[in-house]
Amino acid sequence: MKPKSNNEKWAVIFCGGRGSRLGSITKETPKPLVKVHGKPILWYSFLSLYKHGFRHFIFPLGYKGEMIRKYLLKTFEGNMGCDIHCVDTGDDTPIAQRMAQVSDRIPAGEDFFLINSDTIFDFDIDAMYTMHKTEKALVTLSSVEVVSTWGLIHLRDGKIVRFDRERKIRYLATENDPALQGRINSGLAYLSKSALQYVDLESCGDFESTLYSAIISTGRCSHFELRGCWFPIDTPKDLDVVNMKISDVNGIGDATRTVQQNLAAIIQKWSMEKKYE
Repeated sequence: MKPKSNNEKWAVIFCGGRGSRLGSITKETPKPLVKVHGKPILWYSFLSLYKHGFRHFIFPLGYKGEMIRKYLLKTFEGNMGCDIHCVDTGDDTPIAQRMAQVSDRIPAGEDFFLINSDTIFDFDIDAMYTMHKTEKALVTLSSVEVVSTWGLIHLRDGKIVRFDRERKIRYLATENDPALQGRINSGLAYLSKSALQYVDLESCGDFESTLYSAIISTGRCSHFELRGCWFPIDTPKDLDVVNMKISDVNGIGDATRTVQQNLAAIIQKWSMEKKYE
């Protein structure tokens, strides 16, 4: 299954939350517009998807949504051949109800990429889409390695063999069944629109848990291991790490700066092509 051509791919980017864990930073600036290396987080999200052929974007807006709408329309709409839908879904509306307000804009039978607007990412989205279609999945979830913020005690046969910090963790053992591997959900998912039929969006309290559990029970939920750049920004410390204001042994700041340079080249290339049209 080949990836869709550039004018067909859809994405839904949630932009409605208050970003309260960032504290005073989001009192005046909505979280998607908080800057990383001089660019809003949303700039990274949009261009990372644009790079992979997404041209239809739906933004369910909420807290300070008008600021986000103005930024998107000024920066991208009409400039890069994209179809941008900004929908005011309310300041404190639950995610499921936000989705209910925008789902009719997604064509029937279409697949769409679903993300929050607080994550820097750069990975092979086309490979994820290919898996989603090849396995005829209704939902494809992606998992990531995470770096533990605590010291890790390594055991073998019940005996401690090592202690260290800042080590990447690929999976966790669950409490009641150690044979099960618990993978860390990246928050980036591919969905078929028909998957939304498995949940009552108007009354659902926990969108992800309710929908994904329902799809898993049908046997049509796939898993993709995300390899590449992935960094969610939830706290002021996260922002300091990615902006290289504090030390980071995992090189997140450097990786993000490289992503920024690559994405900026997309803008530059488009500007040059537009200039000589």
